Amino acid sequence: MTDIALTMRNLTLDRLIDLSVDFPVQNTLTDIYSQEEFHSILVREKARADRTGQGFSVISIEIFSLHDVTSFVKHLQQRIRASDDIGWFDDNKLGIFLFNTAALGGSQFVNKCRENMGDGFSSFKCSVYSYPNEWCDF
Repeated sequence: MTDIALTMRNLTLDRLIDLSVDFPVQNTLTDIYSQEEFHSILVREKARADRTGQGFSVISIEIFSLHDVTSFVKHLQQRIRASDDIGWFDDNKLGIFLFNTAALGGSQFVNKCRENMGDGFSSFKCSVYSYPNEWCDF
C-alpha cells in the first residue's frame, strides 16, 4: 500500500506542476503583473469569491505623472501581504489586489500608505473597489 500511496502522491504533484505553467508571470521590469495578467487574476479571484463567499478589494492608483514607477512599486511591495498582488489596472493606473479584504480594509491600506510613503503618495488619486459591491474614492 505504501508504494501505491507514493505513486498517487507523485502523480498529483506532477499534475500540479503542469497546471502551474499556466499561472501569470510577473513583469521583470517592475516585478508586477501586466494588464492582461492582472485582469486574469481578478477574474480568477472573482470566481473564488463567488464560490467561497470571501470578498476582496482592488485599489486603483492613477500614476500618470510618476517618473519613477519602479521605486514606487518597490515601496508598495513592502506593504502588501504574500496573498496580495500588484499589476497594471489599465494604461496609467496601478492595481493592488487585496485578498479577503473589505472596503474598510482597503481604505485603511491606502491611509497607511499615505502616512508611510509621504507626500508623493498623497498626490495620487486612489479608488478602492470591493467585491461583491462596496467601493469608495479617496
